[in-house]
Amino acid sequence: MPNQYQATAAAIRAAYGHRLRNAEYCDLLNLHSVPEVVSYLKETEAYGELLRELEPAYTHRGYLEMLLKRSLFTQCLHFCALEHLQKTPFFRFFIYEYEIRELMKKIQLMPSGNASYISEMDAWLGPYLSYSQDALARAETTDGIIAVVAQTPYAAVLRQHYKKNGNSDYTGLEIALRACYLQRILQEAERAVRGDDLSALRQLIAEQVDLINLINAYRLKRVFHADEDTLHSMMLPIQGRLPKRVCEELYAAPNLTAFIEVLKTTRYGRMLDWELNDTPEAMQLEHAFQMLRQKTARSAMHFSGHAAVSLYAVHVLYQIEVENLITIIEGIRYGKPVSYLQSLLITGD
Repeated sequence: MPNQYQATAAAIRAAYGHRLRNAEYCDLLNLHSVPEVVSYLKETEAYGELLRELEPAYTHRGYLEMLLKRSLFTQCLHFCALEHLQKTPFFRFFIYEYEIRELMKKIQLMPSGNASYISEMDAWLGPYLSYSQDALARAETTDGIIAVVAQTPYAAVLRQHYKKNGNSDYTGLEIALRACYLQRILQEAERAVRGDDLSALRQLIAEQVDLINLINAYRLKRVFHADEDTLHSMMLPIQGRLPKRVCEELYAAPNLTAFIEVLKTTRYGRMLDWELNDTPEAMQLEHAFQMLRQKTARSAMHFSGHAAVSLYAVHVLYQIEVENLITIIEGIRYGKPVSYLQSLLITGD
């Protein structure tokens, strides 16, 4: 990829410089209503333009959350448009994510009829998808959905995992679709990126896969005492930076304590400050893993000048920021204590 595309990476870093800071999160946590949140965000560099036309007093919580989620998509489109990167397959990775979400939404709502999906679908996505969203909305059978996506990689996944008898394993299907997505972008990255930049991109994706799997494995061990076979079935089947042998030891751990002991020997375990708390529960490992997701993405964006690395990293970072805002909005709605909400946020200036 030509060096001039480093201008896109520079634009991404500049835009991320307008992110919300810890002081702004602190201000938001002390607000008492959605209109107050809207009024505050309208004054920030990060969200002022997005919310400029909103009247705080009449803004519904659900609409605000929809706008925040949609801003993730439109921001990535903007970055790609700077130097026409949207014509290079890898740079459509964020669109692939939305394609999978719409497919899963349709499949899960299918038993309730087409009207259920139509009322829930993100219609604004239509022009960007590789399949017809209108045709997806009209599909009434498994074969109908597969026909809609026949020209995409998703068709083979659906044929294998989406059963016609209505007893589909939705979790297994979603994992298979996400694995398809990751394999696809890794293959496309090899055609779009070279040398050290490709290594940096592969490393970033591998770290995100590892951390997502660690979050899921920890949750399954802690809440459900899941066994090795269950963990294997619930993980993204993509090789991350953790050696396969270490993953096997983690999944085979007989209990949460043993899982934690194996985790401490890994590169991610060494990145955690184990001296702060006495017990695994107090460690709030899910939060710690999410903090590592943010840290590794920020590091990748800082050290690589390549547009592909920067875009993938900032997409992760913007997802985390929007999730933080939705956590605050929902917390205010349900009157949760500030200290509790603060413990959930993934922050760091």
